Amino acid sequence: MIRLYTFPASLKGPPNPSQFCVKLEAALRLAGVPHELWCEMDPAKGPKGKLPFIEIEGERIGDSTLILYHLKEKLGVDLDRGLSDLERAQSHVIERMVEERLYWAIVHSRWADNWEVVKAMFFTGLPFPLSLIVPRMARRDMLAALGSQGLGRHTSEEIYDLGARDLATLAMLLGDKPFFFGNEPHLADITVYSALINIIGPDIETPLKEAALSHPNLVLHTERMGELYAARRQRQKITLTLAA
Repeated sequence: MIRLYTFPASLKGPPNPSQFCVKLEAALRLAGVPHELWCEMDPAKGPKGKLPFIEIEGERIGDSTLILYHLKEKLGVDLDRGLSDLERAQSHVIERMVEERLYWAIVHSRWADNWEVVKAMFFTGLPFPLSLIVPRMARRDMLAALGSQGLGRHTSEEIYDLGARDLATLAMLLGDKPFFFGNEPHLADITVYSALINIIGPDIETPLKEAALSHPNLVLHTERMGELYAARRQRQKITLTLAA
């Protein structure tokens, strides 16, 4: 049995405030891989200092992409089964665009431009003194990472324009198909869903959300993937672990 460690689920909006937690849980669900879901508040407990991570056969493995590589090698979990080599390459490009650039536009929209809303939405319920310490440290670290990555050095207008261009590219690639590569979902669909549900799901009005909602096919894709995500929900043991 795989033990999946993620942030606690959102109270409303996206299934999880982390698109990478959504991605990995959706991947396990759609692949039919049995797992236990454990909720964790301290990313430092992961082998790479971030969430999500898994525990399998006594080993802890971090990073959603590396976890999926491991599961493919050990368990034969291949979410791109049936795709041609070219389609696999296209799936890889989509994944990298979403997670290496669009992700950082989401980070900016939350941690820089809408911090008070995000703090109330995602950190309400933490016991004292964590309610004072965790949000402050999390914001400091995320803004520092945003600046180091480079996108955080641009103006808000420039960042949202770059994010809108990524969303327009995804809409063009999806076209009128139900999923990116036809009638069945693959890793690209999971990756895009995990980002889009974290853009349009929260009750936060941003230029990035406005750009996403301007593409009806992306909205329909998010709804379609959300239905699959919910339909594949299985019985899970949920344990909430808080940092001391």
